Amino acid sequence: MKYYDLESEISKLIELHTEGEYWDFKQLWHSNNADLLHDIICMANSLANRDCFIIIGVEDRTYNVLGVNNEKRKNQQNVIDLLHQKPSWAGGYIPEVYVKTIFIADKEIDVIIIKQSSNTPFYLLNDYTNEGQPVFKGAIYTRKGDTNTPKTETADLHDTELLWKRRFGLLYNPSQRAKFYLKDLDNWELVESEDIKSDEEHTLFYYKLDPDYTIYLVYENRSDADDLIKNSNDSNENNMGIECFYIYAFCNISYHTYYSDNNKIVLYYKNIPLFSSNVECIDEGRTVMVPPIFWNDAYYIKDDFRYLMLEFSFYHLCTVYSSEAKEMFWRVIPVYDNEEECNEFTIYVKSNGFSRERFFESKMEGIALERLNNTKIFDYKYYSDSTMIERVSTYLVNNKEVVVNFCNPQNKKYNEITRYLKIEKMLVDWLEEWRKNK
Repeated sequence: MKYYDLESEISKLIELHTEGEYWDFKQLWHSNNADLLHDIICMANSLANRDCFIIIGVEDRTYNVLGVNNEKRKNQQNVIDLLHQKPSWAGGYIPEVYVKTIFIADKEIDVIIIKQSSNTPFYLLNDYTNEGQPVFKGAIYTRKGDTNTPKTETADLHDTELLWKRRFGLLYNPSQRAKFYLKDLDNWELVESEDIKSDEEHTLFYYKLDPDYTIYLVYENRSDADDLIKNSNDSNENNMGIECFYIYAFCNISYHTYYSDNNKIVLYYKNIPLFSSNVECIDEGRTVMVPPIFWNDAYYIKDDFRYLMLEFSFYHLCTVYSSEAKEMFWRVIPVYDNEEECNEFTIYVKSNGFSRERFFESKMEGIALERLNNTKIFDYKYYSDSTMIERVSTYLVNNKEVVVNFCNPQNKKYNEITRYLKIEKMLVDWLEEWRKNK
């Protein structure tokens, strides 16, 4: 659900003149927090398995748009405080909720958006008795059709089973289940075996709770690669640079040496490859990364295989990957929660003078140009002095906003690398600010 489509979506639901499994109308804000908490839990556990809406300012019998009455009105922070400060949640899982105000028929309507989640069922570990009729611990409340589970009851066995199956990924196809399993990093086990899926040298992992899922890191011999970058041993050679610009943000210069993207990582379900990518190895192979999407610009999306496999490689394949270097990586690569957020942010920055369609070729203007001019990428002035690395590394750890270009100043693409780092750093900072202000 894209927030910039919210007004249109809510208008269509009002026109239906009925409530449904993922939307509910309220004429007024809830008279007490217990009722609000109960409704949010029901929607978070909705069998619709999608974003749900509590729409406030619409009469729930006539469906007339009345607008919001300020009595008991809450903003997003009020609702978040309720969810985080008052009840104790099973497993620490708390529904993700947003409050948005839109205009329908020239009247203000508040919409509580309860985001779809696979962490169902949401339920409390303690009774919520602060006000109103209690919300009971251990009770599994859900929304079925247009009806919420009453506070004094719990969902039936079938619906509860569906919610637990959603938690464990059992309602999904093999690709969807694979994403759940990739998040469970501790249950992947390395296999020491000569049995191979291909004729090439490889490393094999399998998922202990479902061994039909395996991951192969395949070491390929691609000496015939037609791109010089494939055979480079040092990412500071003159034929290197732009394709892996993010590496130069790493504070340890040794990470820039012995670069290779000759290997690949493949995720299998039985004999079916679900995801495959080249991997970038640096620091004599001690650091292995699944590179970002790089069609127009470099980024990751958290619910995509590419990001999940990157986290897998960090966890299982980077034996001496320093936390400092990994942290530098995220200073220059945006990470979106999902495709929807990526699209929404793309529209936002375009409206502010930065078109991502042609990314580095397009001219910036307005707010985007101002932000770019205020974004700083520092040159590393001690490239030939190895004694400075530790001091600079300490400085970077203590200054979370700083990005340094550690590229060899003799690299012919030095200025282009700096520009790439600058643009991406701008986007990382802009994305964080945009999220806070949504």
